[in-house]
Amino acid sequence: MKQRSVILERIDQQLVHQMEFENNYWKNILKRVVAVVKALSSRGLSFRGDTNQIGCSNNVNFLMAIELIAEFDVVLSEHIKKYGNPGKGNTSYLSFHTYEQFILLMAEDVVNNIIQEVNKARYFSISIDSTPEISHTDQLSFIIRYVNEHGQPVERFLCFINNIGHKSQEMMEAVIHIFKKYNLNTNYLRGQSYDNASNMSGIYTGLQARIKSINSLADFVPCSAHSLNLVGKNAASCCHDANEFFRLLQNLYSFSTITTRRWKILNVSLKSLSETRWSARDDACKSLNKNWCLVLRALTTISEDKSVNVSTCCEAKGILKSIKTLKTSFMSIFWGDILERFNSCSKKLQSIQIDLGIVVEIYQSLIGFVHDIRCDDMFNDYKARAIEKCGISSLNTKPNRKKKRKRFFDEGNSEENVIEDEFENFKVNTYFMILDQIKSDLEKRKIAYDNLTSKYNFFYHMSELTPAEVKKNSDSLQNIYKNDLGSSFSIECVHFQSHIKV
Repeated sequence: MKQRSVILERIDQQLVHQMEFENNYWKNILKRVVAVVKALSSRGLSFRGDTNQIGCSNNVNFLMAIELIAEFDVVLSEHIKKYGNPGKGNTSYLSFHTYEQFILLMAEDVVNNIIQEVNKARYFSISIDSTPEISHTDQLSFIIRYVNEHGQPVERFLCFINNIGHKSQEMMEAVIHIFKKYNLNTNYLRGQSYDNASNMSGIYTGLQARIKSINSLADFVPCSAHSLNLVGKNAASCCHDANEFFRLLQNLYSFSTITTRRWKILNVSLKSLSETRWSARDDACKSLNKNWCLVLRALTTISEDKSVNVSTCCEAKGILKSIKTLKTSFMSIFWGDILERFNSCSKKLQSIQIDLGIVVEIYQSLIGFVHDIRCDDMFNDYKARAIEKCGISSLNTKPNRKKKRKRFFDEGNSEENVIEDEFENFKVNTYFMILDQIKSDLEKRKIAYDNLTSKYNFFYHMSELTPAEVKKNSDSLQNIYKNDLGSSFSIECVHFQSHIKV
């Protein structure tokens, strides 16, 4: 019986060999399918297309990759010849049903690994934001942030939540559902970060307030990069001249790109504005400053070209007239400096490695930068550079009438002429107004980060602390983490002074 149990001695040995061959064959095919699925999904490429027919030039990306591998792989090449385009009811493992199942399995495995890392790290924070997809369906993205075993902060996208509305109560229910779905303990939640919309950041009924009612240790951290974009957006719309300048940049881009002939005449890379991406304004302003003379020359050529229609000539003359002013020249130089500084800071704020201390330093540096350029010397410097750039020394092309201040009945019958210098008026109502708006918004948003850093500020000065101060901070940490660590949690002063992780 022992000899008969060996495959070579069995009656059905040929059948067993055939089954092993079939298993190995389909495993080899699935290995190649999995490799294609991983390659396409990791790069965000689409799987489906116009047709699912092998050999067609317009078939899906998945089949295109399979055919490409088959050119250099004998196994897959023979498989396509034998099982290609089998039709319904036949097995080939090359249909969309197969790769969709693999996508679901891979997604589930990735999520499980993320949850394991979060549970291993124990403490985590969340970041939530909504955005409409291509079909105009609102999606709520759920991001989780934690520190891995190497001490590095990690941000992971966890899932999308569809059609839950914009009310804080609805979002709260969705967040709690995600916690339960992935078995995340809310007692270990230590941070939450959203934009500054009232339904998210409201201190009474906002999402952050509702989550803090469940876990008071989940500190709310406003999104620093998003807040900086809002600061710039408010400054760009705080006065008429700022609005006119950015409207001119967009009109110039729209005019130059409407036909290939205009783009060829301009022969410069102009940039469009964006409502959500603030760096686009920096690119547009930088492009205008870099190609100032080329833009003026091209607009002059188009406006004087008799071969183009009248409306195009008039539009080119209007844009040219708006650009060839001292005010536009001044705003292009002034906004160029501000946007360049804002853009570089925004890129740093979007880094995964950033912490609250660096955020406060960046905001403070911006406040200092605005304070330094808000002076008469810098205004005169911008004025001199603008005059040199455009060759015009007056802000107004037409002389204005002298303004008269209205006299009230108890001030007598005499009238007083109010004579305003054009540069002084521009400095007060435009230059200072923009800078004051930026500084006010930066200081207001910096308060939220100051309140948080005051709680954890001792981490940045541990080497300077005395043993008594270390003991005091140790007690404060015990209060912060008392919910889950309890009496087993203890910190020694020597651990703090030697910077050992808790």
